[in-house]
This record gives sequence, C-alpha cells and structure tokens, in this order.
Amino acid sequence: MAQAIRDYFSEPEIVAEIVKELNQEIALCTIFRNLKREYDHGVTDAPLMTFRELNAEDRNEVFVYLGRLLESVLTCKLSLRRGFKVSKDRNSSGDVVINDIIWEIKGTTGNNSWTGSTHATKKEDDGMNFIGVKYGINEDTKVFDIINGVEGLIGEIFIGVFEKLNFIRKGSATQSNSRTSLLISLDDYDTVKEQVCWGNFRIPQRNGKYLQLEPA
Repeated sequence: MAQAIRDYFSEPEIVAEIVKELNQEIALCTIFRNLKREYDHGVTDAPLMTFRELNAEDRNEVFVYLGRLLESVLTCKLSLRRGFKVSKDRNSSGDVVINDIIWEIKGTTGNNSWTGSTHATKKEDDGMNFIGVKYGINEDTKVFDIINGVEGLIGEIFIGVFEKLNFIRKGSATQSNSRTSLLISLDDYDTVKEQVCWGNFRIPQRNGKYLQLEPA
C-alpha cells in the first residue's frame, strides 16, 4: 500500500496539481480576504506587503488553514487513483482511510519536524502510517500576487509516505499548549530515504540529530 501511494505521489503531473490546488485555495483564506477588503476600503497598503512581512499571528492562521486544505486535497487526489478505496477519517485515529488502512496527513513549514499532539491516545507514540509534507514557501511573494493568482505562496514541496514510522517527540504538554515536535532520527536515514516521493531528506552538516526536509 505505501509503495503504491509513493508511486502515485512521485508522478510530476500529480505533484504539480497538488501545488496548484493548494495555491489557488490558500488565496481564499480569511487573512487574505480581510487584507483585500481592507485595501478596497483604503485602510491598508497590502499590495506592497510581502508574505514575510505579515505578523506572526496572521502567518500562523494561514498555515493552519493550509494544513486543513492539505488533508482535503491529498485525500481527494488519492480517491482518483484506480484501485484505492478512500474515505475521510473523522476521528482522532488519523485523517484518511485507504483500503481499510488509516493514514495520518501532516504539513509543515519547519526544517525538520511536524507538529503532533500530547493528548488523547498519543498516537504518535506508536509507529504511524504517515504522509508528511513540507511546503516550500515563497516568503518574498507580495500578498496581492497570492490573492490574484499571479504567484503562488508555495513554490516547492516535499512529500514522504512512511509505513509504521517511529517519530522522536520533543516537548511536553502544558496548561496552554499540548503540541510537540515530531522528528525523524538521523539513524533512520537509510530506511526513510527510500520512502520519499518528492524532494529529499538532507543530513544536517553540524552535529544534527534529526533529518532535514528538502522540497523540490
């Protein structure tokens, strides 16, 4: 199953469709729609602003929206592949069911980690069937070029499909935060490098313990 998913997400035209759809849909997120409204009413100079210049709160909301989009886009794209019986998983076990196997889907803008949880079943404690994406963000793209479809927020992408992946978890739950970082050990390189569909794992140059994600 994992190899069949990898083969599908290794096709250049499928990857291009995923990036295109994410770029089109992210332009409709609340932050960008608010900026357009504010510009139309003359209360902001948003056309001069790059994505890099958005404040942390606005950027985070864009990335949260992007994560929701990713789950839907990948699930629907998988449903088009002949031989896959695909359904959306609506509980905390995962995000998508493919031929009766549950898979988790996560995206990140980080260099080497995805964000997990420390609550409920702590599913990240066990080996996960995991589809992991890293977005290559065009930080210097003007906000209105994103809104108007002139240039996409995402320029490149990393996609990996991992069967029973054991993450290293960093961080612990607090009263205000139940999120942790999910990382892949440098020791697992020889195994996971063959499970990348698009992009590459990069070995850190200076005493790093975790593999880095490199979009293409």
